[in-house]
Amino acid sequence: MTGTLMTPEGAVSVRIRDISVAGAQVWAESPVPSDCDAILKRGAFFAAARVVRSGERTLGLQFYRTLSEEEFAAAFQQKSPRSFALA
Repeated sequence: MTGTLMTPEGAVSVRIRDISVAGAQVWAESPVPSDCDAILKRGAFFAAARVVRSGERTLGLQFYRTLSEEEFAAAFQQKSPRSFALA
């Protein structure tokens, strides 16, 4: 799965290799500083996290709070739900 990691240095495209209600392991297209705050985004899914491990391109993220079942399921949806207004 692909996503975006927003860091203090800007947005980075990532591949989500593993995700749980407590954190994620991602592969980043460009370097990300270790021990920084970040937001993992995929469609309508957003999670505030701390970069707790940083290799050359592989990162370990720890979410600041445990995700609910609904939030966790949203990470797997590709498109955000749309609402339509009837005129």
